[in-house]
Amino acid sequence: MVREFGTFCLIAAVCVVTIFALLARAQQHPERTSENPATASSSGSTHSAATPVQQWRPVRPSTPPPQRQPAVAQPVVQAPDYEAHVAKLRKSLQGTGHTVLIEKPFVVIGNQKPSEVKRWSEGTIRWATTKLKKEYFKKDPDRIIDIWLFKDAKTYKQGTKALVGYEPNTPYGFFMSSKDVLVMNISTGGGTLVHEIVHPFIEANFPDCPSWFNEGLASLYEQSSERNSKIMGLTNWRLRGLQFAIHDGDLGSFKKLTSTTTREFYDGDSTNYAQARYLCYFLQERGVLQDFYKSFVANQKTDPTGIETLKSILKTEDLEGFQTKWEEWILTLRFP
Repeated sequence: MVREFGTFCLIAAVCVVTIFALLARAQQHPERTSENPATASSSGSTHSAATPVQQWRPVRPSTPPPQRQPAVAQPVVQAPDYEAHVAKLRKSLQGTGHTVLIEKPFVVIGNQKPSEVKRWSEGTIRWATTKLKKEYFKKDPDRIIDIWLFKDAKTYKQGTKALVGYEPNTPYGFFMSSKDVLVMNISTGGGTLVHEIVHPFIEANFPDCPSWFNEGLASLYEQSSERNSKIMGLTNWRLRGLQFAIHDGDLGSFKKLTSTTTREFYDGDSTNYAQARYLCYFLQERGVLQDFYKSFVANQKTDPTGIETLKSILKTEDLEGFQTKWEEWILTLRFP
């Protein structure tokens, strides 16, 4: 009995020593766990029992996160400062007898009586601008255009030389985009004034417009009135020369007209203006001029001359046949 008890005590002592030895070893070499800051729960626990324990390593995304693109600054378009512009003009013209008025998108400067300058500003410039924008133009010129109205040929020549550096080559008036001016001998009437008003609007809305249509549309309104609240071109002095050319068989084809370069249009046949004008007049009288303009603008990249758009509007591929009928119609017109 004593022997058995002694054996038991020996075994117990060995077990106790072994346990203490194991505990001491565990303290010297702690086992790593898979506690990953990226996967631990908010309570600080590691993976659940269903997840195999793995050695911790940093978790990297398979693809880099999308980079935030820097904001692209949009250009700030400053609205023209009409008040400052007018103040500068009035200061420079003080004592010269000029009246300066704002008639957006223009500024009107005239050396007539103030009441006359106001009449031209409101009765012609405002009227034409309002009607033309309604029919054709969505955008105003992007800067202030000065309209200079000179009361006679003498001051027109003097004023032109002061503004652009040389005397005018026309007795009526002109638009010079590079100087932002429209200069008029207003004693010749308001027809050329309306004509020239068209050009800065074409420049703003149809910058690649060929000269034949630019001048054709502008020329249409140099003799104009109002019909059913719309601006309408009338027959004018250009008709007679056109009729002579038709009668003599000297008029070029529409294909030739529409294919002219800027230089060819201005330096070429004297009938270019009249032919372009009365083509626009025909389209107006048929009620399709605005449609032609809108289609031409929309198709300008594929149809830069407008010839295909013209065929489409006229619903014909036979422009020679159309021109024959058009010429017959032109010969029936009268002016005045």
